[in-house]
Amino acid sequence: MSDSLLRSGFDSYLRASTLRPKGETTVSRVRLVPAFILCLVLCLAGSASGPSSAQSAQTPAQATQPPAEPADLKVPAGFNVSVFASGIAGGRLMAFSPDGVLYIARQGRGDVVALPDRNKDGKADSVEIVASNLVRPHSVAFHKGYLYIAANPAVLRMKYSGGKVAGEPEKFVDLPVSTTSHWTRTIGFGKDGRLYVSIGSSCNVCEEEDERRTTIMAYNPDGSGGRPFARGLRNAIGFDWDPRTGVLWADDMGQDRLGEDKPFDEINRIEEGKHYGWPYYIDDNEPNPDLKDPKGSLPVSQAVKPAYLLPPHSSPIDLRFYTGNRFPAAWRGAMFVALHGSNPANRKEKVGYKVVRVVFKEGKPVALEDFVTGFLKDDQVMGRPAGLATGPDGALYVSDDNKGFVYRISYGR
Repeated sequence: MSDSLLRSGFDSYLRASTLRPKGETTVSRVRLVPAFILCLVLCLAGSASGPSSAQSAQTPAQATQPPAEPADLKVPAGFNVSVFASGIAGGRLMAFSPDGVLYIARQGRGDVVALPDRNKDGKADSVEIVASNLVRPHSVAFHKGYLYIAANPAVLRMKYSGGKVAGEPEKFVDLPVSTTSHWTRTIGFGKDGRLYVSIGSSCNVCEEEDERRTTIMAYNPDGSGGRPFARGLRNAIGFDWDPRTGVLWADDMGQDRLGEDKPFDEINRIEEGKHYGWPYYIDDNEPNPDLKDPKGSLPVSQAVKPAYLLPPHSSPIDLRFYTGNRFPAAWRGAMFVALHGSNPANRKEKVGYKVVRVVFKEGKPVALEDFVTGFLKDDQVMGRPAGLATGPDGALYVSDDNKGFVYRISYGR
């Protein structure tokens, strides 16, 4: 291999390793040596079996993808929507740090980033990587001096002090490994100090051997004593506690391959020790027609019916209560759900692609009201809402994991 080829390969590596979106910085250590060795190996391979000039001439140039455009989102009268951050492709669930900085897990890039807004102008000043080389990070939480990260297959944590994350992620709790699309893990700390973790199924329809699957697990504050808090939840990605009553609520995704209009997705009122039916029942406790030759059983009297049925295949991701005081009274303490949207394999006519407010009456959900729409325009996907978080400024933040935006929903001027 010639010196010029080696220099060319190393220069290419340096350019790639430092290329980041404008304003993005890294807090994690960069390990150059292993990457350079990999580059050296690739260069040697290219030298030994590189393409001929004729082959190179036939190779089309890589098309440059135009930057994503924000969606033309619609919100109720009096509310405002703006772009808080961009370049957050794959951004899922979010949490604000004790000092008011928004953190978000970028699942596709395997990292967690901070989005500080130091001048309080409603726009992130930069994108700062605080943890990288993670396996499918999905959600984050802050608790008693630590940043917790739900990845696959573990909950990790990093020390957090003085507005900064320190050190490398360390394993806190082991979780089941997932290679299917239900690799998401969502975490939250209850007022009882316990860590709650939602863990979806390993399949479309099956009986799980690992008792941690299709549950919301509860762990002691030190990570010990993990046990199912609630069972029979196929994929309860979003959960939160009602700030007024302390009741735990969760959404749940129904299974696939039962047609365009079946089964419904769900909102459930979660109680300790209860079973929510899956895989034995779907919808309003109808026997699951796709569960063949089950080994176990569950009396229908022991299966808790959904508190509310969401449109089939609307794919609820996050479920959060608004905890600020800047919205009008009707929206304070309200439950919001991010409907990620259907995919063509399940439904030809698209459904979801919006954030809805869940209307309650006498403590029970009774209706949905559109809150943020415009992610779907003329049947074209302009984004897919995923995560929700109330900011210290009283705004509601919405992540779009499809186009890479974080939107800020405020009220008034």
